[in-house]
Amino acid sequence: MIIPRPYQSEALASLDDHIRTKETHPCVVIPTGGGKSILIAWAIQSWKQEYPALRVCILAHRKELVAQNSQELIDLDPDYDVGVYSAGLNRKDMDNSITYASIDSIFKKWGSFPAFDLIIIDECQHIPPKGEGKYRAFIQGCMSINPNLKLIGFTATPYRMGMGNICHKDHILNEICYEANVSDLIRDGFLCKLRSKVGDVQPKLDLVKKNSSGDYVLKSLAAAVDQRDIVSKAIHSAMKIIIAETRKSIVFFCVDQAHCERVSVELRKYGIDAPVVTAKTKHHDRDRYAEGFKNGRYKALCNINVYTEGFNAKRVDCIVLLRPTLSKGLFVQMVGRGLRLHPNKTDCLVLDYAGCISKHGPIDCIDAGETKLKGCEECGDIFSLAIRKCPNCGWEIPKKEVERVEAEEREKKMHEAKAAELAILGKTPDLVVVDEVDVYRHKKAGSPDSLRVEYRCGLSVFREWICLDHGGGAEMKARRWWAERFGSKESIAMTVDGALYDMFVGDKIKSVTKSIFVVRNGKHYNVVGHNIIESQMD
Repeated sequence: MIIPRPYQSEALASLDDHIRTKETHPCVVIPTGGGKSILIAWAIQSWKQEYPALRVCILAHRKELVAQNSQELIDLDPDYDVGVYSAGLNRKDMDNSITYASIDSIFKKWGSFPAFDLIIIDECQHIPPKGEGKYRAFIQGCMSINPNLKLIGFTATPYRMGMGNICHKDHILNEICYEANVSDLIRDGFLCKLRSKVGDVQPKLDLVKKNSSGDYVLKSLAAAVDQRDIVSKAIHSAMKIIIAETRKSIVFFCVDQAHCERVSVELRKYGIDAPVVTAKTKHHDRDRYAEGFKNGRYKALCNINVYTEGFNAKRVDCIVLLRPTLSKGLFVQMVGRGLRLHPNKTDCLVLDYAGCISKHGPIDCIDAGETKLKGCEECGDIFSLAIRKCPNCGWEIPKKEVERVEAEEREKKMHEAKAAELAILGKTPDLVVVDEVDVYRHKKAGSPDSLRVEYRCGLSVFREWICLDHGGGAEMKARRWWAERFGSKESIAMTVDGALYDMFVGDKIKSVTKSIFVVRNGKHYNVVGHNIIESQMD
């Protein structure tokens, strides 16, 4: 029996609480390799035990994900009424209370199934922000049968190029109910450690064209990257490192089929048979190559976006990036192939010959940016720019304005500063001097109040929360924090109200705090340490 990891238990509890107490459609964010498939299975198991008549549809965009997700639930209990609807798997079951489906196969068939109570979307970043699309067509059709239908998304990358965050009140999914961080899971031993080297061969991308979403146009990108000299030098450089470090299971990410084939031919010079896998590769060949790679028959695979999602090869100990991208999500998904644990590897090495790390920074610090908003010129409502149409009155943003905004975004992406950190993980703390400290009451629905301590360091403000009234481990941690500054006697009886009763509490904290250590976490920073000037412990 598999026991949920601590973060998985937290995710299940948060998701269950959201479904029971809120009307919005939530999203659960778990890094690649963190166990989304089993989380989905556990959630269904819990709800089916309480509501046996519950009808659930679990959507995915690839047959590998459909097969993987359905097997997780069957492994939990073979007696569950599980069906699969996927042409790629030669299954079209329609009478089961739990249906795992490929969106390509099922999107027109919503009227052929009894009403679903719940739809779960794996890799939900693929839901388009606007228009119809297969996901929207299926979801809206199902909602026409059951207006009370609940939606849940699961993803490792809660953002989409061209729209920012996938969760917003105007989008299909409305808010993130739980998010686990890559660095935390690596630190706790649940994901594999990552190392990185930036290759000495990098393509020139200045003249590469960009598409409407802001990423590179593939044909233009291929012209810059798929050159004999560039490929030869990059593979020579990569193989020197791979041989020196005895890497045994390598995935190469390429631009297009011709690039893939050139890389594969180059690898043969080093005695490596690396099959080429693209979207056009026949299903039985793709399955054969994947199985051969997993069991060690093939040391390497060359692919184009095929093994970015739904490829559970735990042996991967090296990722070679030969495919430049401006998409944060694609970058994270490519690197994520190496995050799974395996007994025969101690870490995964990321070799970057595509400028991805310098462009996007560490994968645990990826920032989707704020959702762009637009004011309706008819009714005045504010709505997400990504959907381009006011949900209240139907007013649509003029095409010329949309084009202007997109052009501005592309120009911004072209000129924005590159990330300074070249490590694949942003885990090194920064030391900053504290100039001023402010303390406020922090309120959160359903929880006791806490203290929000704000450290002003030059032009930056860093925050941490001291939970003196919470009970349990949070309160113990808060009392240790207080004792380090003001002595254990005062910490024993201190409360949030008591701390705020002293109007000079911020000055007192500042008087004993010289500096703090901070680590970037997404678009925010976590305070991870303090340089206390003088200990007052009893």
